[in-house]
Amino acid sequence: MPDDHAGWRQRTAGVAAVVGALVMASGCAADPPSGVVGLTVTGCSTGQAHGSGIVVAPGLVLTAAHVVKGANTIDVTNGVRDTTASIVAFDPDMDLAYVRLNDGLGRVSEIADGTVERGEQGVAYVFRDGRPTTIPVTVRRPINIRTEDIYIEGETNRPGFELDADIQSGDSGGPVVVDGEVIGVLWARSSKYDGRAYAIDPVLAGARVRQQLRAGAIDTSIDLARCT
Repeated sequence: MPDDHAGWRQRTAGVAAVVGALVMASGCAADPPSGVVGLTVTGCSTGQAHGSGIVVAPGLVLTAAHVVKGANTIDVTNGVRDTTASIVAFDPDMDLAYVRLNDGLGRVSEIADGTVERGEQGVAYVFRDGRPTTIPVTVRRPINIRTEDIYIEGETNRPGFELDADIQSGDSGGPVVVDGEVIGVLWARSSKYDGRAYAIDPVLAGARVRQQLRAGAIDTSIDLARCT
């Protein structure tokens, strides 16, 4: 009896070790950072525009410019606390914007400042149904996105990424995160391929908005009230 019991304990320990190894190998998706936020914008239509963003410095949210264009009011939530915000940097060509929160929300996430390779895996964080949601992402390749500015007036080239990612309407502005750092801002899904999307590189495409942040003023040539 004692020998059988000892054998049972050894077999149980072995099973537990294997299960533990499998769990560690498979990993678990990280919970969305508390700085992932949803934006509700009024101003350009009788309805509301919705998008996502992430806190990248105390009180400062990175998002897509087309989410906040023409805003009269910007309401921001991380699902636990709510506040309002105002635009402090805006680039209609690169489709990047920063908004300043009236009250702090969540912890800061760092913007990556390095090379992103083909095949790297990460996540995108978006705000859906009143809460942050995690979307698996694979970087297909860094690209220059040849498109139009947000007012559809002229052509522009945006440094960014082609992704394998299943995004939806309203996910614009959400951060793409690899190894815990923000590498992209969700821009659009592909009109040709299911499960494919595009994101803007906030470093390579961010010179103009960074200059505005340093100057503490938005270019006088930019009309924040403009919708089209």
